[in-house]
Amino acid sequence: MNFKERLREEIEYKGLQIKEVSALAGVNNNTFLSYVDARGSLPNVEIGVKIARALGVSVEYLVTGENAEFPHDPKYTDIRKIVNDLSSLDKSQLLTVQKMIHALV
Repeated sequence: MNFKERLREEIEYKGLQIKEVSALAGVNNNTFLSYVDARGSLPNVEIGVKIARALGVSVEYLVTGENAEFPHDPKYTDIRKIVNDLSSLDKSQLLTVQKMIHALV
């Protein structure tokens, strides 16, 4: 899998549209399209960082498919979904979830 494929996969995984990600990253939509269409261009480092941040992944993952902090592996799909859900909770909700998890383990 290459950069273009990982980028497309991550956009789909997040349930976003290409134009949404380009806006979140602050990248011109036509420029962004060159990264995900048949051209498969690679962005410069600054734009790569913006795209990775907009998607909540590392540049390393987008470029190599590897991420030491949180492996992008099919067996982690459910865990990643949970982490994404948790990121939308406020602090008191997170504390409640944390207590629930500690009670289960």
